[in-house]
Amino acid sequence: MHSNLTQQITDLADQCVKCGMCLPTCPTYQLSKNENESPRGRIALMHGIVQEDLPLTSKAIKHLDHCLGCLSCEDVCPSNVKYEELIDGIREYTVNKQNNSFTKLFISLLTRANIQKIIFSLLRLYQLSGVQWLSRRSGLLKITGVNEQEELLPKLNKRLSLKPFYPTQKKSLGTVNLFTGCMGNAFEQNAISTSIGLLNKLGYDISIPKQVCCGALHQHSGFKKQANELANTNNQLLFQDNPVAVVFTASGCGAQLTKTLHQAETPVTSILDFVQQHVSNHSIVFNPVKTKVAVHQPCSLQNSLKQSDAVLHVLNKIPDLELIELQSQCCGAAGKNMLTETKIANQIRQPLLTQIKATQPDQVITSNIGCLLHLRAGIEKNIPLIHPVELIAKSIV
Repeated sequence: MHSNLTQQITDLADQCVKCGMCLPTCPTYQLSKNENESPRGRIALMHGIVQEDLPLTSKAIKHLDHCLGCLSCEDVCPSNVKYEELIDGIREYTVNKQNNSFTKLFISLLTRANIQKIIFSLLRLYQLSGVQWLSRRSGLLKITGVNEQEELLPKLNKRLSLKPFYPTQKKSLGTVNLFTGCMGNAFEQNAISTSIGLLNKLGYDISIPKQVCCGALHQHSGFKKQANELANTNNQLLFQDNPVAVVFTASGCGAQLTKTLHQAETPVTSILDFVQQHVSNHSIVFNPVKTKVAVHQPCSLQNSLKQSDAVLHVLNKIPDLELIELQSQCCGAAGKNMLTETKIANQIRQPLLTQIKATQPDQVITSNIGCLLHLRAGIEKNIPLIHPVELIAKSIV
């Protein structure tokens, strides 16, 4: 297995011609101007490490870990280098070399439903008891060095209690199986409940089958075996009862699901793409929504799913809606990056915050929960952040 992975990384790395077309698109390179923080620099590091020409030092691993996985480099690469396979492969290689069992256990526990319920209850108690208020005002969070990470925590309501089935009141167009993800019941409640209501309104029954974590955190942390096990389980669970589609709300989860779920006759797609397809094939009436909206396109939606046009296609049908497309690279959230590399994540986020402040929208929309939490922590508090489906549902009669 180890030799196969070495050969795979070597073969993929050899495809890179070091042309530098990726440099302007890479957020970490633009931030540091350090070649080790660029795609071609990281590819050179990967090649040297697996060929044992370079030692596997903590400094080298840091440069690799700084990669956001935004895949902007893949989008412009003239040699079609499969950078995602490379960065995931080298992380698998390094964890195998280092036998990082603690991280594997931590991620495994973090994505288990029963553990998540306990964590959520403790975090909600932290907010409701006044401990959060005291910790923020006493300076304790700054002293302990976790104040910026703690700002990512939104106000927590009760976990969303979901039924297994929501029938439409119209003549049914079929059943859609909804993937809610690990964090959906806690952090994406409005997007999930709105998606159910919207799809019911469009004529679809909604099923929420048993499911497990999408595996993205495992995959991008180097634990491919665990990611594959989760994918196998989801493949057995999410296609039950022959749905017309498996739909997700969070594009970060979706980027993983579309690569790992395999059912030839059933599409796996975002709620935005699914609604776009429905709108294209049916006569839909859109009510005016008079508001100014800044549209953030997550990297997972743009570069992995290639569905960034879907949200614009539907939003442009809403009368009186003023759209501002935010022009920026990755927001810096990048899964766990906003927690583990908070300083870099915040620096990368800043151009987006500057644009939002300059344009003063009434709302900001983004389709990935990690991006939403990261932007919300830095944005002016009077500007709400929502999932695009919430705005679309408000308009569709």
